[in-house]
Amino acid sequence: MPTQRLKIKGMTCAGCVRRVENALLRTPGVRQATVNLATETAEVELDQPVAPDTLIEAVRKVGFDGALLAPEAGAPDDATQGLQRRLLFSVVFTVPIVILSMFLPQPLPYQGWLLLALTLPVQFGAALPLYKAAYGALRHGSANMEVLVLLGTLAAFFYSLALTLQGHTHHLYYETSAVIITLVLLGRTLEARARGRAKQALQSLWQLLPRETLRWNGTTYVPTPLAQIQVGDRLLVRTGDRIPVDGVVLDGRGWVDESAITGESLPQERAAGDRVLSGALLTDGALHIQAQAVGEATMLAQVAHAVAQAQAQKANIQRLADRVAAVFVPIVVAIALLTLMGWYGATRDFAAALVPAVSVLVIACPCALGLAVPIAMLTGATRAARAGVLIRGFEALERVQRIDTLVLDKTGTLTLGTPRLMRVLTDGVDEATALRWAAGLEQAVRHPLADAILHAARAHGIEPAPIRDLQVVAGGGVKGCLSESANDHLPRTADEPTPIMLGSPRFLREQGIETDPAWDAPVLLAVDGRVVAGFEFVDDPLPEVDETLHALRHAGLQLVLCSGDRPEAVQAFAQRVGLDEWYAAQTPLDKAALVRRLRAEGKRVGFVGDGVNDAPALAAADLSVAVATGTQLAAENADLILLNSDLRTLLRALHIARAIYRVVRQNLFFAFVYNTLSIPLAALGYLNPMIAALAMSLSSLSVVGNALRLLHRSS
Repeated sequence: MPTQRLKIKGMTCAGCVRRVENALLRTPGVRQATVNLATETAEVELDQPVAPDTLIEAVRKVGFDGALLAPEAGAPDDATQGLQRRLLFSVVFTVPIVILSMFLPQPLPYQGWLLLALTLPVQFGAALPLYKAAYGALRHGSANMEVLVLLGTLAAFFYSLALTLQGHTHHLYYETSAVIITLVLLGRTLEARARGRAKQALQSLWQLLPRETLRWNGTTYVPTPLAQIQVGDRLLVRTGDRIPVDGVVLDGRGWVDESAITGESLPQERAAGDRVLSGALLTDGALHIQAQAVGEATMLAQVAHAVAQAQAQKANIQRLADRVAAVFVPIVVAIALLTLMGWYGATRDFAAALVPAVSVLVIACPCALGLAVPIAMLTGATRAARAGVLIRGFEALERVQRIDTLVLDKTGTLTLGTPRLMRVLTDGVDEATALRWAAGLEQAVRHPLADAILHAARAHGIEPAPIRDLQVVAGGGVKGCLSESANDHLPRTADEPTPIMLGSPRFLREQGIETDPAWDAPVLLAVDGRVVAGFEFVDDPLPEVDETLHALRHAGLQLVLCSGDRPEAVQAFAQRVGLDEWYAAQTPLDKAALVRRLRAEGKRVGFVGDGVNDAPALAAADLSVAVATGTQLAAENADLILLNSDLRTLLRALHIARAIYRVVRQNLFFAFVYNTLSIPLAALGYLNPMIAALAMSLSSLSVVGNALRLLHRSS
């Protein structure tokens, strides 16, 4: 089914998302439209071809701007920088306003006019984006948080202006409007930063690809931009290069690190006839490959789209405030008008009637409502960061409360991510000798498995054997001849050279050496044409993994192990850490499918992972947790990010997230209670604007004070 992806500018809330989606859905030929507020994109499924300009025009008609989105997302805009400049501008004027209004023992001469001059740039300069957003909402028959903010700040401003024109210096509320606008801009800036990180996350995936690659032109390989590569092209990938496309190896041999794509913990040997994936790193050797999938047809692109689609399905907490605002604003305005008419009818004094009406608007200002979530998230996130946890939004806190199943990736999440020599299998020689010979060969190789063998030899005090005529076969193995001093175990004369080689079973077979299927090790050692040893490796668990997994089970969570590694390795690891349910050889889409299957069974699933291969599963889960030692994409698309490789941090993350969630709910309660109780008092004339402003301030103080408790909670 054809799709179009659009870049949407100007959205600030879930109400905006709904307006854009509805506008797109009303366009003939559109089957489904999903708008992602975090990445400011829209994915439109079409029943029939629709010109991009038609879709963009539909978006513009409801007050937003749109553009066709390139597959490899372009450079980020300067929205965040603009908000930061406005915030700084607002702070510069707001600080003296607060000092003049609240900290001087006596008013200065012409203080009202001075405060007016300082407030004007904030109310009508720094707040300009709020006016634009409010106008856009009102023009299309809805109300958002900007409407609430401006109602309160404009009421306070014009009330103060009226008093200033009358020569009063007391009961002015310029600081109310200035402080509220500054706080709102602070929240908008933090939100823009979060959106920027979300967009950069998807862009970072494409950074796994080279900008250009070497393409065969019939005579030689020439550098060619990746965008010009087509299916069927012959490409050359050298040591240290990223593989640019999905393809098949035509010639050559190499070791490919696919850990960022498939989750395989160890580099994999690739030779003629083998498939390779875009984004994988060629750590050793050289490969001549034929492109079979390019651009959005590659596995890398599928992973990116799976992440984007799953992100779009996640709700944003701001829609709660917008839904409240959609009902709250008309009700407050109606109450204020009724208050004005009622008091005027009773007193025939417009000034007397205006005071309680303004009090209603001031007391209804949503400062506490706007602060309830951000201030709790700010203080809670600070406390969490001290414990090694990053929390990526209120939605994560909601999901923490509900999960009952935790799917854990193995490599880099539960393990150290570096191979260690676990066992040496021998036939005809002792282990020490086999390790000595292997270390002698591996001295010439830079490879994770070679490092593991050399480390094991050093740990056992074994000196590498001297090897003559050493030859490294790129991407396959290493071979040479045993010197006289190393030849004591073999039935040959001292003058006869003894060939020795080390590599994968396939490499040995290509060298004419028979390998018995019983040798199941990934690396074999052959001497004089016969396999004499096999080397098995393991990726060790992180410290105290057993205790942490036990604590998670004790907390009522069902644990599932999921990995792209070999079944033998995954089974051995699962048995080692006491996990009964495990899945091996899982591709990125397999992991996401597993998460969806568990969710379809009625389970609330959390996923813990660290690589690009985990990104679709992280996005598809009810709760996503990334280990920050993994790739940028995984971290940026997670609800919770563990800043270290100590899995015990996951327990702390769950405890702190639950604490923040409780505080947020309490803050929302405080915010609504003040308005619910105070609006009737203001309408009845028991609160003048000064008391209303004080009550509003107390509402904010209670929210802030409650949130600050999070900074002092124990882990």
